[in-house]
Amino acid sequence: MRWFEKGVPGSTGGWAATAAVLALAVVVLGGLLAWRWDGGEGSAAGQPGPGWTAAGPRAATHEHADFALVIRGQRFDFGQPQFLSDTEGRELSEHVHIHAPRFTVVHVHSTLATWDEFFRSLGFRLTDPSFPGVTSERTCLVLPSGEQLCNTATERWSFIANGVPVDGLATVTIGDLDRVLFSYGPETPEEALAKYWGLVTDQACIPSELCRARIPPDEPPETCSGRGTCTR
Repeated sequence: MRWFEKGVPGSTGGWAATAAVLALAVVVLGGLLAWRWDGGEGSAAGQPGPGWTAAGPRAATHEHADFALVIRGQRFDFGQPQFLSDTEGRELSEHVHIHAPRFTVVHVHSTLATWDEFFRSLGFRLTDPSFPGVTSERTCLVLPSGEQLCNTATERWSFIANGVPVDGLATVTIGDLDRVLFSYGPETPEEALAKYWGLVTDQACIPSELCRARIPPDEPPETCSGRGTCTR
C-alpha cells in the first residue's frame, strides 16, 4: 500500500512527502503534550483545572494541612470572610481552600495542589526560590491589598516545612498533615522557627478524622471532613 500519490522509496519526491508527514506528526504530538484538559465547566483557559496541571494529571482527594503566615511577629487572620469557602456553596477554589471552624487548616480536594495555588485563590501572590530561576533576593509576597513584602537587607522570608527550614514553598505540593510556616521579619529561618513555630496549629488530623477524640463534643460538623471523598 502506498501512502503517497507520487514518488517511490528512494526518490526525492518520496522523501519530501515523508518528511512533511513526520513534521506534521511532530506538531500534532507537541500540541497534545501541551494541551491541558480543564475538566470543569466554566474554568478559564490556561488556569489549573481538575484534569491536568503542568506537573501531570490531577485526581480527586481529600487531605488537610496546618499553616501559619506570620508578618513581623503577627499571625495573619485567615478567618476573615473574603478568605473563606462556606456552606452557601461559595468556593474560592475547588482544589484547595479553608473554611470554618478551623482557619489555619487547608482542605485539599485535588492532587498536585500547591501553596502557590492556594495563596493565589485568596488574592496573594508568592514568589520564592521554589520557582526555577528565582533567587532569594527576589522573594516577595504580594498581599491582597497590593502591599509587597520582599526580602531586604533588614527583613526576609523564612519558610519552615514540618519543622525544617527550606528555601521556598510556593510550588511545593501540599501534603497530608503537613505543618508549614511562612514568616516575614528580621529573623533568620532558625530564629523564626524558634519564635513562631508554636503558632502553627496541629489540627489537620481533626477534619481528616484521624484523631476523633480531639473533636469537641459540642462542635457542629464541618462542611466537609473525612478522607477521600467528603463524608459529611
